[in-house]
Amino acid sequence: MSESGDAQSRGALDAALRRRWGWLPYRVIAGFALLACGVAVLCDIVMWFLVEGYNPLAQTISELGAGPHHEIQDTGIVVFVVGVLSLTLGLVLRGEGDGKSWAVRGAFLLLGADIALIALWNEYGDGDVGGPVIHRYLLMALYLLVPAVLWLGTSVPPARGDRLAKIGKAAALAWLPFAPLFYVVPETVNGAYERLLALVMLGAVAAAAWPLYQKPQEGAQ
Repeated sequence: MSESGDAQSRGALDAALRRRWGWLPYRVIAGFALLACGVAVLCDIVMWFLVEGYNPLAQTISELGAGPHHEIQDTGIVVFVVGVLSLTLGLVLRGEGDGKSWAVRGAFLLLGADIALIALWNEYGDGDVGGPVIHRYLLMALYLLVPAVLWLGTSVPPARGDRLAKIGKAAALAWLPFAPLFYVVPETVNGAYERLLALVMLGAVAAAAWPLYQKPQEGAQ
C-alpha cells in the first residue's frame, strides 16, 4: 500500500470512529495509558511492604522482579506495556503520515516490547539455569528509547504546544548524561535513583498520552 493510501485508510477509520463515538475511543486509549503509568507505580509501592527487609532507597526494581512475589511487580510492568501499546495504536490512528510521526510510533512500539522482555525474561546472570542473559542489553535499548520518546512524543501530532515539546526535549537531553550515573551513585541510593529514572520514562508516556486524551479544539483535525 502506498503512503497516501495508508494515510487515507487511517483517516477513514479515524473519521468513522469519531462519527460514531466522538472522541471517546481516544479518551479510552489514552486514558488507559495514563492509568497504566499509575498501576506500575502502585505495584512497585505495594512490593515494598510485601518483600521482607526490602529497602526501596537502596534496592532496585530489578531485584523485586527477580525475588518473591515478583508476579505483582511483573503485573504492573505488563499493564504499563499494554498502556504503551494502546497509546501507539492511538498515535497510529490520529498522527500524520510523515516520517517523524512514524518514528515516534516505532519508538513507543519498541519501548513496549523492550519493557515486556525486561519484565518477563527473568535471566539476570545469577547462576540459575535458564535462557541467555539479555537483561543488560535490554537496559541499553531502554537507555536509547526513553530519550527518543521524550524528544519525539511531545512534538508530533496530536501533541499541541511548544512548551510541552521544549520540556520533552530538555528531559531527553538531560537523560543522556544522567541515566548512566545509576552505575556510579552510592549503593545506598541505587533504588531511589533507578526509580527517579523510571518516573522520567513514565512521564514520557504520560506526556504523549495527555494530548490524545484531550478533545481537540473546535475545528482541529
